[in-house]
Amino acid sequence: MVTSDTQARWQQGQDALRDEVRRVTTLLRSIRDPEPHAVGRWSLGEVAMHLSQAWIVVPGLAGHDLSRAYEVLPSLAGDSLIGDMWELGETTILGVRSDPERRPSVLADRIEARAREYLSECVGADPDAPRPWLVQGATVRQSTLTYHLLNETVMHGGDIAHAAGRPWPIEPAHAAMVLGRFIVPVVQALDPRAMVDAEQATGLRVTYDLRIRGGDRFYFVFDDGVLRIEDPSPRKVDCHLSADPVAMLMVLWNRRSQWSAIARGKLLAWGRKPWWGPRFRTLIRNP
Repeated sequence: MVTSDTQARWQQGQDALRDEVRRVTTLLRSIRDPEPHAVGRWSLGEVAMHLSQAWIVVPGLAGHDLSRAYEVLPSLAGDSLIGDMWELGETTILGVRSDPERRPSVLADRIEARAREYLSECVGADPDAPRPWLVQGATVRQSTLTYHLLNETVMHGGDIAHAAGRPWPIEPAHAAMVLGRFIVPVVQALDPRAMVDAEQATGLRVTYDLRIRGGDRFYFVFDDGVLRIEDPSPRKVDCHLSADPVAMLMVLWNRRSQWSAIARGKLLAWGRKPWWGPRFRTLIRNP
C-alpha cells in the first residue's frame, strides 16, 4: 500500500524535476553557440543532445516502452538498455552520434516536451511500482526514475552552463534527493561488485556512516570488493562522514576534487578511523 508520505516525497521529487527542467531549458534557449567544450569528449551541443536522449530513455523505462530509444539505437533490445554497466559510456556516445542536431533551442524544446509528457504520466502512478533500469536485470522503483532524470538534468545543466560561462547553482535539497533517492537505490539494485574499484577494495573491510546534510543517512559496507548499502544499525562503524549534498554530488561525478571540499568543511570525517574518510571516493568507480 502506498502511503501518503511516499506520495508526498515523490511529489517533492517531481516538483524539483519540474524546476530543473525550467532552468535548463531557459539556459539552452539563451545559448547560440553549441561548439564550446563541455565535459569529457563532448561539446555543449553534444551534452544537450545526450540530455534530450535521457529524456527519451528514462521515461521509456517508466512506461515499459523503449521504442523511442530503439529508434535512436535500433541494435539495442530488451526491457533495459544495456547488458552491463560498463557498456553505458559507449552506448551514450553512439546515441549522441546517431542524431546530428546540436542547436540548443531545438534541444530545449525536445526536453520540455518530453518532460511535460513524463510528468503528466506520473499523475496517479504508483511510486513503488517495480521498473527495469538501464542495466538488464536491475529493478528500481518507479519514483527512482524521477530522481534519475533529476540527476541528469542537474548535472548536465551544470556542464552546459560551465561551457557557456554561466552560473549554475545547485539547490542542496535537489542534490540530496539525487544522492539518497537515485544513486543509492541504483547501487543497491546492481551487482554488489559493479560499482566498486576492485583494485582499491579487494581485501578491505570497512563500514562508513554517510550522513547527507539535509538528507538521508546510509551505511556503506565494503567487504573484500563487495559493497552493501544499508540503513543505520547497531553495526560497528569505522568512519563517519558528514557530506554537504552539493559537494558530495560533484565529487562523486568527478566534477570537483574532494580535497577542495574537505578543505572547506563540505566533507568531514570522524570516528574510530577518520583517516579512511578520503579513501571513500577511491573505492567507488564511475561508468
